[in-house]
Amino acid sequence: MIRYDLDGKTARIAIDRPEKKNALSPETHRELTNALDRADDDARVAVLTGTGDAFCAGSDIEALRGANTAADAESLIDPEYRLHRRIESLSIPVIAAVNGTAYGGGFELVTACDLAVATADATFALPETRLGLTPGYALDRGIELVGRKRILELALTGDEIDAVTAREWGLVNRVVDPDGLEAAVDDLASDIAAAPARTVAAVKRTVTEDITERVSYQRSTDRLAALLASAETRARIDAFFEGRADDSDD
Repeated sequence: MIRYDLDGKTARIAIDRPEKKNALSPETHRELTNALDRADDDARVAVLTGTGDAFCAGSDIEALRGANTAADAESLIDPEYRLHRRIESLSIPVIAAVNGTAYGGGFELVTACDLAVATADATFALPETRLGLTPGYALDRGIELVGRKRILELALTGDEIDAVTAREWGLVNRVVDPDGLEAAVDDLASDIAAAPARTVAAVKRTVTEDITERVSYQRSTDRLAALLASAETRARIDAFFEGRADDSDD
């Protein structure tokens, strides 16, 4: 599910589930965390991307269907939060190379990464509320990245934004033509790798340590676990698989 390649000083990590639009299951989260552990030892910069025409379409909803209790739900959510915390604590910067759709969990991966370069046709959305869930990490980090009112709009409506808007809002650093993504990311990685590793690590630690201290991951996990185990949310997830809308107003 995860491809790992070392190219000089850059570790290239790709979610390799094109048939699922690179949707994230708990196992995918664990494999990504392991790949990042490896990159921290091997490389000066890590690049995270998706195979095919999507960066990551979000969580694998099929994996969520078995969550009948809060304990079940927490066991599904915990690997995702461990991944986000690992990106924060890594000594090397992680660049998101956003090559297409970044929805839900994919949006959250972009927020977790230290830098992001997106293609002009990339799109971003937080559609979790339509399934009776809340975005997790994206709410905690999104306030800082795009601002309170913008993250509320994204989370409450589920509406999509394009790459240019994502750049204007501070979610991504650069927007490039689709055929220029690899070159743009390589240039950015090379610029970073030119600085001393200890200096880069110190800069990242200074910027991220306050986030790690401020954000309550357990609070977010508890909130999501309770919703995921609720009857209404399970009904909405079932409706998603049956291809119908849930008309509940609760």
